[in-house]
Amino acid sequence: MGVWNIGFGNGYETNDVEEILEFCLKAYRELTLPPTDEDRMPLDTNALNDAALPMIIGIDGRSGSGKTRLSELLEQSLSAVGIGVRVLNLDSIYPGWDGLEDGTKTWQKISRNLHKGKPASYREWDWHADAPGPKHTIDPAQETVIICEGVGAIAGTCDVRIVVKAPDELRYRRAIDRDGETYRPHWERWAAQEEALFATYSATYAQADIIYRTA
Repeated sequence: MGVWNIGFGNGYETNDVEEILEFCLKAYRELTLPPTDEDRMPLDTNALNDAALPMIIGIDGRSGSGKTRLSELLEQSLSAVGIGVRVLNLDSIYPGWDGLEDGTKTWQKISRNLHKGKPASYREWDWHADAPGPKHTIDPAQETVIICEGVGAIAGTCDVRIVVKAPDELRYRRAIDRDGETYRPHWERWAAQEEALFATYSATYAQADIIYRTA
C-alpha cells in the first residue's frame, strides 16, 4: 500500500513518537477501509477490510539507533487502542554475525507471503549455539499489525517504512550497553554489512515514509 497521501511520508523527519503513532494509525485506517461498491460507497460502514491485513510496519536503521525501543513504544500505543500487534525482531532471523544479507532475504520472503495472505515460516537463530533454532510459522489470518524491526526491515514488503537514525557515538554506546562486550569485536564487521545493504537498497531507503531521529 502507498501511504504517501495520508500524512507526512516521503522522508518526513521527526523526533516525536506521537507523530509516528498518528501516521501508523492513519495508515491502518486507510488500509482497512470497508469494501466499496462501483460508486465507491462503503458496502458496510461497520466492516473492516480484513483481506488487507496484516499491516506491516518496518522499523529500520543502523545498530544502536533506537529501533527496538521505538517498536516497543508503537506496540504499547497500538495495543492501547485495541489493535493487535506482533513484533518480529530480525535479530532472531539473521544467521550469525555475517548473516545480514541472508536474514534480509529471508524477511523479504516472509513479508511477501504475508501480503499475499499466505503463512510464512522461518528458523529462529540460536546465537548461543551459533546454529539454526526452532521453526516458527506466522499465519496472516491471525495477525492484525506486524512490526518488523531490524536492519533490512524496510527492504521487505511493508505498508509503513520507518528509518531510525542516531549519532554514531550514541549508537555504539547503546549497542555495547545492550549486548555487552560480546558485541564490541563485531561492531565494524556488522557496520560493513549495513553499508553494503544500504547501498543495495538505496532507492528503498530514500523513499522511507518517516525518518525518526533519536538523541
